[in-house]
Amino acid sequence: MVVNAAITNALTADGIIPDVLPAGTVVPRNLKVHFHTTTLTEPGQMIDCEDTHLKPSVFVDPPLEEDILKDIFTILMVDPDLTIRHDTMFGQVRHWLVSHCSISSAGELLDVKGTTHSPWIGPAPMPVKDFTGKPHPSRYTFILCKSKRMPPLGDDQEVSEEMQIAESEQYTGVASDLGKPSQDLFDRWKFNTAQFLQDNHLEVVAATYMLVEGTLKSGAANLGLVANAVGHKFGEVGH
Repeated sequence: MVVNAAITNALTADGIIPDVLPAGTVVPRNLKVHFHTTTLTEPGQMIDCEDTHLKPSVFVDPPLEEDILKDIFTILMVDPDLTIRHDTMFGQVRHWLVSHCSISSAGELLDVKGTTHSPWIGPAPMPVKDFTGKPHPSRYTFILCKSKRMPPLGDDQEVSEEMQIAESEQYTGVASDLGKPSQDLFDRWKFNTAQFLQDNHLEVVAATYMLVEGTLKSGAANLGLVANAVGHKFGEVGH
């Protein structure tokens, strides 16, 4: 397998490694993310928030080798910059999570038969500025991963729940429950990608990220998500 060092270098240069992915992570491939009116072709592109409302199509670049195509894949998109860059108070926000995906020979992610744990919610960044007064865009990170291939077990060893992730529809070790009917903002934040990968024995196959600046409109949408989450939680208490 040929590893594209430029992808790892780009993710490291803007802090995706180690803010989202663990230090030392090697990302061998890029992801191309096709939205309705624009395409994220390389890490760190600025994408207009208005272009990201609909779930995109995702392609592995370059396409996977034939021996890897039979694996089971998970796609994840997270925002580590909810209120500030690398927001450790609220954690990362899980915008999209689908397991049991496959990849076509052309490199396209096929998620129709996958298990959707968190349906797609597009970016809604707050219009944050840095100390110089310049807009400070959020880094929305796409990660494609698959189950690690485990060494053969001895007769006296049992397969743990975590090691059965390829056959399971549930994940372990997340800060909030996956698959809740509401899937509101409060269900999706406090996510930790590095811990999620470790707990579920997943390895990174490809990744990228886009920069999205907040606007008054996206800020209002963000506040709407907060209000919606508050409403859900009060409703749950009432019942």
